[in-house]
Amino acid sequence: MSTLTIDTSTVSVIALVGEKTIVRRSPDSRHHAETLAPLVDEIVTEAGETPDLIVAGTGPAAFTGLRAGLVTARVLARSWNIPIVGIGSLEIIGRAALDHAPGVGRDVHGDADTPQTDNATDALHDPAPVIAVGDARRKEVYAAEIAPMGNDDVTVTWGPEVLSPQALADKYPGARFVGPGAELYSDILPGGLDQVIEPVVMERLAKARLARVDAGEELDLGTEPKYLRRPDIHDA
Repeated sequence: MSTLTIDTSTVSVIALVGEKTIVRRSPDSRHHAETLAPLVDEIVTEAGETPDLIVAGTGPAAFTGLRAGLVTARVLARSWNIPIVGIGSLEIIGRAALDHAPGVGRDVHGDADTPQTDNATDALHDPAPVIAVGDARRKEVYAAEIAPMGNDDVTVTWGPEVLSPQALADKYPGARFVGPGAELYSDILPGGLDQVIEPVVMERLAKARLARVDAGEELDLGTEPKYLRRPDIHDA
């Protein structure tokens, strides 16, 4: 089984995750509509197969880029007659950061002293919250606190919201800030670390949530975009 992942919350990140993972990233953050179709075609041609599932990042992000990614994902899902799952882009960033920093993050299924790995030396006794941060432009950021749910899933314990980097730093002193917004405002968000969208993490999150749905839990796996504010579109 293979999974096509699409996220356009920053640059276009397209991948086919299966026995072999093929990833394409476009550095252009303003022309998603023009770059998506060629990247998907290139990946599918190289893989020699069409996917069985599509996972799409739902933002928050700028209106135009996010819409291009989600429309493309929906059209492909209908064309190939396969299911599609939406995952918040900040959740993807947060899960990847948790993977790379064992022991951080406040586990919602355990107390703060419970290690998140088998190696107790990797765990922090008072784990700092993980705040995924995106660039919202206008000198603002998108942000959400991401907490681990086991090894493959996460939950959002605050956000996502739009606010200034300083307001975020004041709200979460001592937090671990990760994502493109954290790197951009690393002078305000101490220890700010860039964390890119990882397609393998997108697939893991989707499969974890599909398993929860199969077990009878009610979850929203839809692809409604998270814009958080009105698009920058003005009448002529």
